[in-house]
Amino acid sequence: MRSLLRHRLFVVLFVLALALRVLAMVAFSPAVWFDDSFEYVGVAERMQPYPVRPSGYSLLLWLMRPLHSFGAVVAVQHLMGLATGAMVYALLRRRLSGARPVWAVLAAAPVLFDAYQIFFEHAVLSDVLFAFLVTASVTVVLWSPRVSPGRAAAAAALLAAATLTRSIGLMLLPLLAGHLLLTRSGRRALLVAAVALAVPLGGYAAWYASWHGSPGLNGGSGVWLWARTMPFADCARIRPPADEAVLCPEQPLGSRRGSPHYIWSDWSPLRKVPGRPVVTRADLFQPGIDDLAGRFARRAVAAQPLDYLGLVAVDLGRTTGWRRGPSPGTVPIAYNRYAFPNVTRPLPDDVRIPGGSIHEDLWAYERGRAATRFTDPAAPLVRAYQTYVFLPGTVFGALVVAAMVAYGAAVAVRARRAAAVPAALPLAAGLALVVAPVVVAAYDSRYWLPAVPLLCLALALVALGRTGGGVRSPAAARPPAVAHVSG
Repeated sequence: MRSLLRHRLFVVLFVLALALRVLAMVAFSPAVWFDDSFEYVGVAERMQPYPVRPSGYSLLLWLMRPLHSFGAVVAVQHLMGLATGAMVYALLRRRLSGARPVWAVLAAAPVLFDAYQIFFEHAVLSDVLFAFLVTASVTVVLWSPRVSPGRAAAAAALLAAATLTRSIGLMLLPLLAGHLLLTRSGRRALLVAAVALAVPLGGYAAWYASWHGSPGLNGGSGVWLWARTMPFADCARIRPPADEAVLCPEQPLGSRRGSPHYIWSDWSPLRKVPGRPVVTRADLFQPGIDDLAGRFARRAVAAQPLDYLGLVAVDLGRTTGWRRGPSPGTVPIAYNRYAFPNVTRPLPDDVRIPGGSIHEDLWAYERGRAATRFTDPAAPLVRAYQTYVFLPGTVFGALVVAAMVAYGAAVAVRARRAAAVPAALPLAAGLALVVAPVVVAAYDSRYWLPAVPLLCLALALVALGRTGGGVRSPAAARPPAVAHVSG
């Protein structure tokens, strides 16, 4: 009871955040759907290493399949969202001394109350699992200044699981190694972390090779980069060879759609590659097409580097837009909307994963209807909440800038450099998760969802030291030396 009183402000807000999630579950059952959702379920029904993306999230669905309830899936994801906010709060309270609890509560608030966070928790998608695993890994690493081998292994295993959920997690692996080096955690910690990463990632790569002929986590890196070049690619300047010319965009410059259209639309040039029949989405990522697309993409970037950098800069600027959701003109599928629905519509019934249609897969998993059903008056309340209570892109952009400026100031002042050490990992990881998707795939506010708790952590760790809080340094964590007297 005394512990609850000490954290009473956070407990009150946590209960409110829980109530919002219960309201969402009452309002929209069993879940809300995004176009990628149907592939995740299809892979879970016929478990396999999927070429389009790693199958980690589908493994979670497979493990929960005996429950036959998408409602249970979203309930677990809501708990993951709450746990992510709790980890931000708990880590800041532990690592900072002298800081008022309200600052830790404010750092956790975006995860607890952002309506888009709640929406993705309620969708059959991998985003919340990925964010939970990454935040858990950072929490384990930063729980105390010096990282023990056991905690290094646990953090690495969590990052491996995150990478098998979304391949962008590969960007975070060297950051973990850098933190272990920065904190002088020792060779043993580095070794066990390397093993904890290698075993699951290597095992998955071997499983992938048994299905697709070569090791990997997924296919399609060339396809994604090729699609990224489509808004600016000018084949008159690129001059691709004949085999690559089939991938030139047909639309004139200035009237092209966003990058995702060039992969998923029926008119995609990928479908015209000779000798490479495309029946399902996974066929778009087959090695022959991926290799051809990758060669075209590298040629396009080399021929038009300023156009490529300009596209990246423009899309990074979209991060600061006030509203959230896909950019206009970039979404090829009707279900790619980031809002709780206000109309009912039938789910698609094409074949995404060979062996069953979407309808058959959803029915087999749920043992009943899976289409979203509304309950009044809860549904209008949730929709109204999403209209007004969310983290705007403009505020997120300010958070990014504030975290970077505060970190730079901490590094510049010798007395505050200890505060910069723990902040380096969440700051670098948050920035990587914001920038990398824009560089290699496309802009989407969905992609920076996992960066929010990390950047909140980074800003708090460096800024609270300036307002009276203190960050435990590695030196402070070591026991005092004891003089040895011989005699």
